[in-house]
Amino acid sequence: MTFKAMRWGGVIRLILVMAAFAGQGEAQTHSELWGEEGERWEPSGRLPDFSRAGYHGGDRDLPDVPVSANVKAFGAVGDGVADDTAAFVAAIEATDRDAILIPEGVYVVTATLKIRKPNVVLRGEGPDRTVLRFPKSLQQLLPSDGFTALGVSKLKYSFGGAFIEVRGNAGLEEIGRVVEVSERGSRILRCDTVRALAPGDWIQLRTRLNPDLGRHLHAGREAGKDTLSRPRWLETVAKVVEIEGDRMTLDRPLRLDVRPEWSPIVHKYQPTVQEVGIEHFAFEFPGVAKKKHLLEEGFNAIQFGDVANSWVRNVRFVDADMGVKFGGAKFCQAENLVFEERKRTGRTGHHAIWVTGQSQACLFQDFRLETTYVHDLSLEGFAHGNVFRRGSGRSINLDHHRNGPYENLFTDLDIGDPRRLWASGGRGDRGPNSAARTTVWNLRHEGGAITLPRRFEKRFPMANVVGVPGYTDRESGSVWIESSAEPVVPADLYEAQRRRRMLPSASSGD
Repeated sequence: MTFKAMRWGGVIRLILVMAAFAGQGEAQTHSELWGEEGERWEPSGRLPDFSRAGYHGGDRDLPDVPVSANVKAFGAVGDGVADDTAAFVAAIEATDRDAILIPEGVYVVTATLKIRKPNVVLRGEGPDRTVLRFPKSLQQLLPSDGFTALGVSKLKYSFGGAFIEVRGNAGLEEIGRVVEVSERGSRILRCDTVRALAPGDWIQLRTRLNPDLGRHLHAGREAGKDTLSRPRWLETVAKVVEIEGDRMTLDRPLRLDVRPEWSPIVHKYQPTVQEVGIEHFAFEFPGVAKKKHLLEEGFNAIQFGDVANSWVRNVRFVDADMGVKFGGAKFCQAENLVFEERKRTGRTGHHAIWVTGQSQACLFQDFRLETTYVHDLSLEGFAHGNVFRRGSGRSINLDHHRNGPYENLFTDLDIGDPRRLWASGGRGDRGPNSAARTTVWNLRHEGGAITLPRRFEKRFPMANVVGVPGYTDRESGSVWIESSAEPVVPADLYEAQRRRRMLPSASSGD
């Protein structure tokens, strides 16, 4: 299926869904957590607000920036034979803003392309016309010794590194310490000083992880020993909308309590790399057999590290070990992604979409997995507020990889064969698979037997499961399940929350 067909298919599907809902009348099914128009929702309730996920917090469409450079002007050939790596490197080094055009062709790349500055876009002419071909793995190009952890052999490229790496840093400036308790759902922080802050500034709140905070993060369950074994901070970003004395009002409710005894510190957040785009081309790997799990050799496509307000759009991944990894990313967006197998079979890759390292409020939409990975949609490392919507696949698993991912949403997905739905990895000493309030909302599947995994309440504390056919309604322990033979209205929780947030009378949420 072409991306043009996918886009038109999305429009047609939207029209059909709207028509179906219009015809349901009183037969519509509404969640008790949301109601008809969000009247049951409250900031401190068990249903999080995901409305600020995406590019610039969901408040802007992805831009179409002008072209200011062309890789062929730097010597690229694009014939599928010549090595074009040097031309790509030169084009990136010479371009300070706007898009670098990669015209139709097949370009051979044999090194990592690194972007360490803002406002640079790599743009092809469509994944059917512009192809980047990577004949060798990262392990072949940059050999790395393997290592053993807890008796398991591993290779570093199984965990990261990519042929396109975008990396920045948070640009933090310490402001002050929180001196008063703010409960989850509040938008107020009181600090010992708010010097150098003004309305419109962005702050990062950092809180040192400890056993008490770990239990709060996991809705009363213990955090993993490994999670607590080394100094760690929980981080979240918000915008200041008002300052009065030593109090600041944020644009979104807090996802966790903030208590002075946990040493919370407020920093000004000034990310060094923003507005970077990777768009409109395909990654093509040679399709040699995938190595064993955790020994993948690094046919890895894209990695974002500590980047804000950036995007991946209209990209195809062929026989990749890893598609997209977001680590420490804030308000980034990835859409119209297709993951394919051509020569590989079975579990053809390690991670398709991987979100980790405190990544916050990133949006993944309109994706299609035409193959299966060991981990299809993967969350770990305190990632929070991220949204996966309008995706489909052969047999998608929602991989919660432990180490405290919390308050993430999967909505309006067609998961195909449901038997892998909750298949999740991660070492057992990293705590439950998910921290509090993982939410799934309207997941369609092919039918057949569908059951919750054993010890679900311990592995997914305070999870919300709404609109997944085949489950039994219950509120048992900390888990909330509402099943229905028909889709719950609204079909897409993210879009409903975003629309409600934009109403003049609505309160803000993240």
